[in-house]
Amino acid sequence: MSFIETIQSKEVDIYISAFFTILGLILGAILDRVLKGDSPQSANQPGHSVNLTFNTVVNPPPGVNAASTSQDMTPVICMMMVIAGLIYVFFRAEILNLISWITLFTISLWAGGTLHSLYRGFFAGIKWVVALLFCLAFCVAATYVTDEAFMPTLAPQNFQYSQQIINEQGLTGIKKYFVLLDMHWFLLHLTGVMLFIYTSIRMMFFSTYFIVAGAHANNNGTHEPWLSRKTRKYANLRKNIIFMPILLVLAYLLTSGLAFDWFIHTMPSQVNALMNTVLYGR
Repeated sequence: MSFIETIQSKEVDIYISAFFTILGLILGAILDRVLKGDSPQSANQPGHSVNLTFNTVVNPPPGVNAASTSQDMTPVICMMMVIAGLIYVFFRAEILNLISWITLFTISLWAGGTLHSLYRGFFAGIKWVVALLFCLAFCVAATYVTDEAFMPTLAPQNFQYSQQIINEQGLTGIKKYFVLLDMHWFLLHLTGVMLFIYTSIRMMFFSTYFIVAGAHANNNGTHEPWLSRKTRKYANLRKNIIFMPILLVLAYLLTSGLAFDWFIHTMPSQVNALMNTVLYGR
């Protein structure tokens, strides 16, 4: 399938993704204006702050009653991953689309508000720009992973019909169309999908934190909102820049089938060659 044909086959998905992105940007800007007023000059009075840096929002000043430690949302993320993984078996396309659209909308909502605040002078500092560029890169990379989840590079022959087979014949119908090796492939594929879901949820929490904490910091609140306490752990930009690409690459390799192909066909010969070198020399 050529590049043009691929684009045409995903035309509806592209339009929907663009819609959620634009909607998020617009709503983010509107929400930012509603929460912060018309201009920095009118907000530059007791009870409001301007020129907030990225670090100021991530690390509130001592006067703010913030939690001393970040509250872990790992159990919630794991529960969401398990539920999504179970549903994925029966509604593969719906889960992938839903995760992609919600992630795009959440990031766009934050990006719209952040761009608006930078333009109006409420936010200042290069880290905001870095965070925006990082989120943009994540969205682009996540699109590639989603495409691989829909149409893996290396997949069993009947994988594209798996959702239809399971919905029509149930899990027992799998054995008619797939062999045991195909099931091993699917387990790695599902692991990659769940890893992708994990990264998407983390990025949703990253965006959510700054949506809530940014407005809170601007209003000089003394009690940190519950939602920002819950999502603070995922607001570490440096960790996200380091670990999110690694997780996305792993998700890509697993969902595309490349990792399975290497594990089944390439790794045994490489291990054998290594053992021969160790035992008998070069």
